Amino acid sequence: MARINRDKKSSSSKRGKKKSGNLLAVVIMSTVAVLFGLIIYTFVTVSAEIIPRDKETLCRIDGQYNKHIILLDVTGVYSLIQHKTIRQAIENNVADLAVDEQLQLHFITSSVSDVVQPLMKVCNPGQGEDVDAFFGNANMIKKKWEQKLFRPLNEILTEFDSANTVAAKSPIFETIQMINNQSIKRSAEGTKTRFTIISDFIQHSDDYSFFKNNIENFWRSNYQHKVYTELKDVEMQLLFVRRNGREKYLGKIYLDFWKEYFTKAGSENVIIKRIEG
Repeated sequence: MARINRDKKSSSSKRGKKKSGNLLAVVIMSTVAVLFGLIIYTFVTVSAEIIPRDKETLCRIDGQYNKHIILLDVTGVYSLIQHKTIRQAIENNVADLAVDEQLQLHFITSSVSDVVQPLMKVCNPGQGEDVDAFFGNANMIKKKWEQKLFRPLNEILTEFDSANTVAAKSPIFETIQMINNQSIKRSAEGTKTRFTIISDFIQHSDDYSFFKNNIENFWRSNYQHKVYTELKDVEMQLLFVRRNGREKYLGKIYLDFWKEYFTKAGSENVIIKRIEG
């Protein structure tokens, strides 16, 4: 009888352990299922938020990105220190780009073509510092930044550093007008644009030249109507470069003139600075 009781207790104990084991298995499977579901949900959510981008420029296909346009005057020769400070100014502006913000780099040359093609046009992919390690690839983003932004910019600036030619003309007004019409005005609605110009700001073309014309008469000339361009809400940064023997173009009358020009064009903020050298 005692043996029968022991067998019953042993059988009951085994059934209890089996039930406990089954319950634990159910809990584990349920937990795994919930975690798997969360992973799938997160993956689908993240995938849905991925926005198609152009493979070459890395810019959003829908055009929803801001722009920073840098226009560098290469119609004259710069000193060694000016080359260094110009490069530093450009690199600082590039470092200040927001993720997805587009960089355009243009040159002021002796002529203006009907179609202005920037030397660079690329959107900043970031360097992967804010990428989720589980769903993103920081190294791949860093590689895109190096291949599409850093290296091309460095090559252009290195070539610029070796330039040593003086152009016969410097059509500053015309270049600004063309870039505005072919790039800024074609931006998607809501696009914010920053426009940085690095130049001596000495206009010299067949139609109008600071060497021949008195800028105090500019606003009464027909030429001002010809080169007028609307830069509504564009944030302007003007970086003035000194030319030997032409320091008067850094004087108050000329600085005030350019500030007035861009203000009348609709710029919301005009910042004026001087490049060292």
